[in-house]
Amino acid sequence: MPTNNTFQPNKLTDLIAVRAAESGAYLTVGAKSYLKNQLRPNMRNGQSYDFVVRDAGKYVTGVTLTSDQVSDLKERTVTTKLRVGNVVVDTNMIEAITDVNWDKEIAIPNGKALIEGAVAEAIQNDIGRQNFAFVGTGFLPLSKASRAIGSVTSDNRYGFIDPMIDSVLATVGKGFDPVNADPIASKGMFGKFAGTEFREQQFMPSVEISEALAAELATATVSGFVNDAVNHEGTLKLTGVTETIPAGTPLFVAGVYATNLIGNKTSALKAFIAIEDADNGVVKTREVDFDGQGTKEAVKADGSKVALADFANAKLVNPISAGTYYMGIIRTEGAQEFDTLDKVDWSNADQTSESIEGIYVHEGRAVDILAGTNKTRWSVACICQCIEPRSCALV
Repeated sequence: MPTNNTFQPNKLTDLIAVRAAESGAYLTVGAKSYLKNQLRPNMRNGQSYDFVVRDAGKYVTGVTLTSDQVSDLKERTVTTKLRVGNVVVDTNMIEAITDVNWDKEIAIPNGKALIEGAVAEAIQNDIGRQNFAFVGTGFLPLSKASRAIGSVTSDNRYGFIDPMIDSVLATVGKGFDPVNADPIASKGMFGKFAGTEFREQQFMPSVEISEALAAELATATVSGFVNDAVNHEGTLKLTGVTETIPAGTPLFVAGVYATNLIGNKTSALKAFIAIEDADNGVVKTREVDFDGQGTKEAVKADGSKVALADFANAKLVNPISAGTYYMGIIRTEGAQEFDTLDKVDWSNADQTSESIEGIYVHEGRAVDILAGTNKTRWSVACICQCIEPRSCALV
C-alpha cells in the first residue's frame, strides 16, 4: 500500500493517525488500491463498489479446434462497501489547559479505539473469503497454507494470526524468523515462516468444537448447496448434524477442490467456511463461483466444473476434531482491497485530515459556547475486503 506520511509533531490529528496506523496493519499490509477512481467526486453515488475478476480461456490441444473448445469469457463481480468508523469525545474548555495530557489520554486511546474498531469489522467481513483452509497443530497449518497459496502466485504472502498461536508454538520451543521492517510496519510482527510474513491480530475469532459436534461431523453427509446471488452468500446443507457449528468452522466436501487464479484445480480441497453460527446443519458461507472458466473457485477431481447436483449425498471429509482452534488469515499481495477517503465534509465544524501509512483520519470539532465544551469526532472512511479468495487461506 503506498505510504503517504504527512504528520507533524504535536498535532492531535497526527497523533491519532499514528496510533491508528500502528494498529492497522491488517487493513494496509499487502493490500492494494483498486477502487480509488470510483471514490472520486461525481464518479458514483451510494456506498457499494464493484471489483471485477477477469476470466481466462480453457487450455485445449490440437491444430484444428471445434466450437465447443472456444471459451466465452465472463467476469465475476465482487461487491464491497464503504464503511465509516467513528470515535467521539467531549471535553470542557479548560481540560486541555489544566489536566489533560493529549497524547497519552486522548491520542493513544482514541487512535486505538478508532482503528481497532475498523479492523475488527474488516476481519468479521473477511471470514469465509478464503478458498483454502488448513486445520491442525503446531506449524503444520501455517506451512500448508503458505505453500498452498504460494503455489498459485509468486506474490508476497502475509499472515495475520491470533497471538495465542505464537504462544502455543513457543511452548514447544519453536518460533518465527525475524524480519526487518520500519517501526510502524513492524508493530505486532512475529517474523517469517515458510515464506510468509506473520503478524499478530487480536481480533481473529477462535472456534470451539465440542465432542458432540465432532462426532456428528465425522458421519455427516451433504444434502445440497445453493448460491444466493443477491446477498452474495451460499448455503451448505448437511444431514446428521444437530449441534451448532460455530462461525469460522471450515468444512470440506469430498471431490470438490480449490482452484488457482485461472480456475485450474489445486491439490487442496475447497473450504466452505461458516460465516455465522449454524444450526440444524444449515451452514451459511460466502457465495462460490462454480460457473466461470478462469474465475471459478472450485472444480471436481478431474478439473471439470462442479454442478450443484454433485453435492447431493456427498460426504464431508477431513472433519475437525474436538478442541479450541485459534485462527488466522494468510493472503498474498493484492488479494486485499484497501481504499480510504482523503476528504470529508463537515461544513459546520473545524476539520482537518491526516494520513499515516495510507490510513486517513479525519477530525471534526464543534464548540458549544454556552456549555463550554468541545465535541471532537475522529472518523475513518474506508473500503477493506478480500477480493480474491483463491489467494487467501484460513488457518
